[in-house]
Amino acid sequence: MINLNSIEKTLEYHELLMSMNDIDKYIKDVSLPKGYTFTFYNGEEDILEWAKIHLSSGEFTSYNRAVNYFEIFFKEFEDELHKRCFFIEYNKEKIATATISPTSENGYTCLIDWLAIKKDHQGKGLSKALIYKCLEVARNLGNTSILLHTQTHTWLAAKLYLDVGFTPYNIEENIKGWQILKTITNHKSLEIVESISENEMYDKLAITITSELNKLYGDYNYEIWYTNGANDVYVNNEGKFYHYKFFDDGKRLELKAWGDIYDL
Repeated sequence: MINLNSIEKTLEYHELLMSMNDIDKYIKDVSLPKGYTFTFYNGEEDILEWAKIHLSSGEFTSYNRAVNYFEIFFKEFEDELHKRCFFIEYNKEKIATATISPTSENGYTCLIDWLAIKKDHQGKGLSKALIYKCLEVARNLGNTSILLHTQTHTWLAAKLYLDVGFTPYNIEENIKGWQILKTITNHKSLEIVESISENEMYDKLAITITSELNKLYGDYNYEIWYTNGANDVYVNNEGKFYHYKFFDDGKRLELKAWGDIYDL
């Protein structure tokens, strides 16, 4: 398997759709390592905890951006969050989360959304327990099948979904994305997918921008937005937020705003 970060944003971005059609067949024990416990969403104060988790995992680069996403995404079923959105706690700190969202997509009635673990707690055996808890919650809500969206950037999470029994749903619609995942993981459930060369997997713009950011920062998270004419780069470095505009195919970054990650 190719050695990459668990979230690798230099890969070409492709959405990967997966499904599971018999939840009961795949549910296993959802026990957690000692000291960790499950808890459900318990009001507005948990919005802040949700945002902190996704900020730490690298999904977002500023606190307010995460809160805004939460408020927009969960608005349609906020009254049901107490039974759909759950967390893992350690020493009373919420360190991981996932949600079972209602849907009507492709004939399914629920899907897994916004699964994340704080950086300091990754690699401690929580990921599969979190996924199996998702299946348990979905079943308790009356669902027998489930859908999920993942992506090539979160290739390790995609591999874990395949490991626990999810199967590819949209291979024909997004063959390049599945070829990238096959090349990275060589997963047995992707036997019908052909691998590609490593050079074909990467986004040249993201590589250039990452190279420029590496000159400025050590340990950092970032987002690149370039669809619909955007040319924005957002960086989270040691609790500070930086907003850049990129030019010359990513070779030049122009700083537009900066501040504390909790202010912007």
